[in-house]
Amino acid sequence: MTNFMFIVIVVIVLAVIILFGTVFGKQLRVKMRGRTDEMMRQDAQTPEGAKDYYNAAIREKEEFYNRASVSFAEISGKRKATQDDLHKANKDIMQVTNHMNACIDGNKDDEAMQYARKKSTLENKINVLKDTLVEMKEAEAHQKEIMEQAAEELQRLREEKEQVIFQMEADSQIIELHQSMDSLSVNNESERMLERVREGAKKTRERAEGSRIAYDSSSQAADRRLAASERERNARQILEEAKRQRGK
Repeated sequence: MTNFMFIVIVVIVLAVIILFGTVFGKQLRVKMRGRTDEMMRQDAQTPEGAKDYYNAAIREKEEFYNRASVSFAEISGKRKATQDDLHKANKDIMQVTNHMNACIDGNKDDEAMQYARKKSTLENKINVLKDTLVEMKEAEAHQKEIMEQAAEELQRLREEKEQVIFQMEADSQIIELHQSMDSLSVNNESERMLERVREGAKKTRERAEGSRIAYDSSSQAADRRLAASERERNARQILEEAKRQRGK
């Protein structure tokens, strides 16, 4: 990159920063945000756009559910470890008590004192473990509730996506069919041509009817009808004469 290009880029960046810091820049950001929101609303009204938004929301729900599951597993593991420590401490204190009693019975006061100190330490440990275990059980129950709620919301969102997308696709198909029907009825070139054919056929019929009427009223037609009528009379006379000759 040359120095000139670098300077141009720096100037452009500074100009953009200054522009967005002015009142006009703020108005421009508001307009851009408004246009972005409008584009998002329009996109969300299509099945494809709705799928993208649902998928994004589902991914967020999945991530939250996964975090809740991991947290529940960690708390459950710590609760189980604390429970195991408490169980072991109870066993240890029983052994220490037995040793202490044996030392007392054997008049070994110094050794008995040592076991007494161990028992005191174990009793304190057991009390701490019991309190900790109560808190962990509450935390585990609370975390389980959060995890189950996250799972329900995730499943509900997936079902909602299927229902909404199915309905939007069906509605979009209906809209497209209606638009196609309107297009065919309004803009179809074939329909316009057929309408012209119908108009032409009607006009041709009208011309033919007018031509027939004009011919029927013409002198030529009158002469032909008169000649045909004369031939008819002659034919009847011939037929009557033939019948008379034959005695009919």
